[in-house]
Amino acid sequence: SRAHDPARSADPRRPGRRNSAPIVVSARAGAPSGPGIALASERGAMMESLAASMQTLWQRHEVIANNLANAGSIGFKADDLEFTRVAAQLASGGGAAGTAGAGWIPWTDFSEGPLQVTGRDLDVALRGPGFLVVDTPRGLRYTRAGALSVGREGFLVTSSGFRVLGERGPILVPAGPVSITEQGAVESKGRTLDTFRVVDFPRPYPLVKDGDGLFAPASPALEATTAAGAQVMGGALEGSNVNVVRTMVDMIETLRRYEAAQRAMQAADEAARYAANDMGRV
Repeated sequence: SRAHDPARSADPRRPGRRNSAPIVVSARAGAPSGPGIALASERGAMMESLAASMQTLWQRHEVIANNLANAGSIGFKADDLEFTRVAAQLASGGGAAGTAGAGWIPWTDFSEGPLQVTGRDLDVALRGPGFLVVDTPRGLRYTRAGALSVGREGFLVTSSGFRVLGERGPILVPAGPVSITEQGAVESKGRTLDTFRVVDFPRPYPLVKDGDGLFAPASPALEATTAAGAQVMGGALEGSNVNVVRTMVDMIETLRRYEAAQRAMQAADEAARYAANDMGRV
């Protein structure tokens, strides 16, 4: 019989053999180490990164889909997600330490939408900066959706039934024709009833969406100021600022990136299974 040759069996160039180092235990950390463990760790990190990417891409897809669904909503402002570096404050031992990080954050595009002339007396569009002030059970809210009507008690209300405020409070409208001036005055039969309260905030706007086309201040301490240069147009509405063509392109691109990340995850998973099977045969 042929004698066993240790040097020959250890030859890394020999077909059917894999050059692998033994797994050792670190005396300090007590954790396994070696090429196999390092490779598994790299695969795990890659899978986590791909999963996080897929989750973010799907969230962006949902945001884009909501934009498309509201392309015809009066005063709607488009949303998106943006990757940015953020600062976080970590309290420790009575002190605060600033740490920098990065992540995806939602943001709203407050650019003006197209003007839609309706000729309806109670339709209001704002040109320039500012928001109408609305009284709700949750507190004051702000909107640019000016499709107003007269409520059951005779006050001007939004499409959701919330009262719109003037300089003197809720605007009571008598029966008969109503007109609105560029200065925001509500007039009826030659008499000024009130003037719309139009306010503004520092930029970037510290506002969050609160449903029904309304915005809420991000902080209760936030104070509105009178909008400078705002123009009030009666008989018109501000349309949604969603660019349908660009949004459709963004949706297709996002779906393609999601599918690419999904294929990469499947390929990594298959590679991990093959590697495990091969190591089991060594």
